[in-house]
Amino acid sequence: MPSPSAIFRQWNFSLPIIALTINRRGDWVAVAFGDGSLALLPASSGAERPKEIKLHDGISLSLQPDADDHAFLSGGDDGRVLIIDPALDVPTEIANHKNQWIDHVAGSSDGKLRAYATGKNVHLLDADGQSTGHALAHPSSIGGLAFSPNGKRLAAAHYNGVSLWWTQAKETVPTKLAWKGSHLALAWHPEGKIVMSAMQEAALHGWRLTDNAEMQMQGYTGKIHSLSFTARGKYLATSGADQVICWPYFGGGPWNKTPLTLGGNEGRLVSRVAAHPKDELVAAGYNDGMIIMAPLDGRMEIMIHPPVGEKGMGVIGLGWNGAGDCLFAALENGYVMLFTIESVSQSASHAHS
Repeated sequence: MPSPSAIFRQWNFSLPIIALTINRRGDWVAVAFGDGSLALLPASSGAERPKEIKLHDGISLSLQPDADDHAFLSGGDDGRVLIIDPALDVPTEIANHKNQWIDHVAGSSDGKLRAYATGKNVHLLDADGQSTGHALAHPSSIGGLAFSPNGKRLAAAHYNGVSLWWTQAKETVPTKLAWKGSHLALAWHPEGKIVMSAMQEAALHGWRLTDNAEMQMQGYTGKIHSLSFTARGKYLATSGADQVICWPYFGGGPWNKTPLTLGGNEGRLVSRVAAHPKDELVAAGYNDGMIIMAPLDGRMEIMIHPPVGEKGMGVIGLGWNGAGDCLFAALENGYVMLFTIESVSQSASHAHS
C-alpha cells in the first residue's frame, strides 16, 4: 500500500510548470507556466483560487522575488523584464530588449536595485526602474545573478568564474573570482562573506571574500539546480545527489568537513531544496515527485508526498512561506501542492497509529 500524502490542498493547472517562487515578504507564491502565463496564490493555508496573469509572449526564463518585498520579477525570451505585483491585474514592464533573451533577473533584498542579464551583459536598475549606467560586460554569457545580502555587491556567474561588482560605484572593474568551468546558480551566505556557485560540471565552488580562501565540493551525481542556506546560515542545503547534501558553515566553515546527508534514496535525485525560514529544517523534492521534510538535528526525515514515478512528475519548485507553516511544491506536469505543518503532523500521526 503506498504511503499517504500530507497534501492540504492542490491545484492542477494542466500546463507544464517552469518555476515556483515566494516573494520576500513570504505572503504570495508565483508559478510560471510553459505558455507564458503566471498564477498567483496567497502563501497561506487560506489559498484557494489562483489569480492568473498573462506574462510573456514566450516563456519566463527567470522568475525571482522582486526588490519590492511583495512583488515578483520575471525575465522572458520575448526580451521583456516585468514586475508582477499581486495587487495588480497586469505586470509592469521595466525593460524591453527586442530579439534578445532575458536569461536571469535578480532583486536586492534592501529594495533598492534590480538586475537582469542579456547574453554577456548585465543591466542594473534603481528602485524607480531607471538604468544606473552602462551595461556591465562579461567574458561570456551570464549563468546566474545574485545580490549580496546588503545589496552593495552583485555577483554574476559565467564561464571560468564569477564577477563581483560594487553596485554603487560609478566607474568600476569587477573583482574576478576565477575557477575553470561553467558557473551557474549563485548563493550568498547570509553574512555576505562567502559566495557559492553551482557548476555545469556537477560540483560546487565557493570563495570566502575576507581572505580569498576557496572551497571545492565534488562528487555530485547531477547538476545542482537548487541551493538554500538555512535560516542562520549554519548549513547550505543542495540538490544534485540522491541525498540532500548539507555543507556546514559553522566552526570555521566547510573546509575538511564531511557534509550532513539527509533522505538517502538510491535511484532518485534531489531536484529542489528549501530551507525553513526559521527552524533547522530542510524540505526536499525529488525527480520522481517524492517530497520530504528533514530536520537537521538527527531526527528522522518525514516523507510528506510519495514518489509518483511517472515521467514529468518531478519536483520543479519548492518554497516556504514567511511564517514557515506552509510549504508549496510544483510538479513539472502542472500540479501545485500545499502542505501545512498541521497536515504533515496529522499525516504522520495516522501513519504511526
